Amino acid sequence: MTEEKKRSLFQKLTDKYRLLIIDEDTFEHKLDMSLNRLNVFVITGLIALFLILGTFLLIAHTPLKEYIPGYPQTSLKNDIFQLAEKNDSLKHLVETQGRYLDQLRMIISGDINPGSLHRKPPKKFIYHPDSLNLTPSKEDSILRKEVEEKQKFGGQTTVNAQNQFIPPAKGMISRHFNRTKNHFGTDIILKNNTPVKAIANGTVVLAEWSEKNGNIILIKHPGNFLSVYKHNKKLYKHEGEHVKAGEVIAASGNEGENTTGPHLHFELWYNGKPVNPEDYIDFTP
Repeated sequence: MTEEKKRSLFQKLTDKYRLLIIDEDTFEHKLDMSLNRLNVFVITGLIALFLILGTFLLIAHTPLKEYIPGYPQTSLKNDIFQLAEKNDSLKHLVETQGRYLDQLRMIISGDINPGSLHRKPPKKFIYHPDSLNLTPSKEDSILRKEVEEKQKFGGQTTVNAQNQFIPPAKGMISRHFNRTKNHFGTDIILKNNTPVKAIANGTVVLAEWSEKNGNIILIKHPGNFLSVYKHNKKLYKHEGEHVKAGEVIAASGNEGENTTGPHLHFELWYNGKPVNPEDYIDFTP
């Protein structure tokens, strides 16, 4: 009985039918085709598979996929990728600036652990005169003349040919650099209101008053150098200003708790570590 049913089903699938398309007016045969159910199922299945596959490829490899709800747009993905890169860059920048600000706070407060610093300072940063081009440009000459006329301060305003830096001020040294005693600078005896100059071109990164050190100004110079000027009576520059070598940035004084007389406490830092300013600058009057 089962075999008869199976045979009957197969016969139904293979039974042939003729498809005729006839013109109603002329009764002319336009199309004459012999078909069976099996052929129809196979052809229909192949057409459906082709449509599904074509639709998938069309959506996967064309911008049409962006119209599907929940599918991210290409521009949005690019924006997310760029934002992720910027976020990483900003995170690194914030961490770097955080470490830099921590160093500035330690410089201002003097709260530095000598054990965390290198015992040996870097070699003297000395240039040979023959290797330097000290001829000022036209713009530099005009700027220096304007600064001299406005500030009306005398003294040296050009870079010493044998050293990278010019002295911030010249005078008798009352206390030298001493790493073991936590004295990371050089104390220069000066009268009140003596002009204090920038030792090199740079940018002011800090200019404020400190209870311990009075008016203090920090300048960042090329080559990872940082100069520090403490106990000033008055500051002439603000944070973010660019200064030239020899430009007056402050007037010396006796401000702050850590001073017993008018003088300039000057520090020089290289790569985040204090170095002896006398290795780089001649303070002799």
